[in-house]
Amino acid sequence: KEGILLRAKAFSQEVFNVSFSPRFDGTLYTSGQGHIRFWKMADTFTGLKLQGEIGKFGAIELSDISAYLELNDGKVLSGSESGNLLLWDGGLVKVELQCEGKPCHEGMVEMLWQHGERVVSAGVDGYLRFWETNQIDLAEPSDDEPVCRIKPVLEFKIEGKEANATDSE
Repeated sequence: KEGILLRAKAFSQEVFNVSFSPRFDGTLYTSGQGHIRFWKMADTFTGLKLQGEIGKFGAIELSDISAYLELNDGKVLSGSESGNLLLWDGGLVKVELQCEGKPCHEGMVEMLWQHGERVVSAGVDGYLRFWETNQIDLAEPSDDEPVCRIKPVLEFKIEGKEANATDSE
């Protein structure tokens, strides 16, 4: 039996993605124009409530978020418009991940998924990059800036049509 259990306004900006946590009951995420939001279903004396916490970018520039991935320990990894990866912990950016002095991708990160012990990112630059999950999970910001530099273990360039989707109209 299916039906609407709860309904809530996610955000005043466009929402690109919505997903339920594969690990934690009653947890879901939304992302989109200028935001990521972390939701929990709470059982109150008046019934179930959907409570959302907007992700706080802190010192990191506000960004559209097209892709995110929940890691095994509950932290969330997201992409950004700058091409860097953001590691979220408790609704705050814990660290911004960059590739050795440059963004992880040139432009928006469009997809993130877990592949065994690795995270795969795909960007509008046409690259698939594979990252060690442990390296991401243990990343810490430097003393000077909220950034950690990581290196992909593998990458592929998707050749052929443009990586950016264009409207055919």
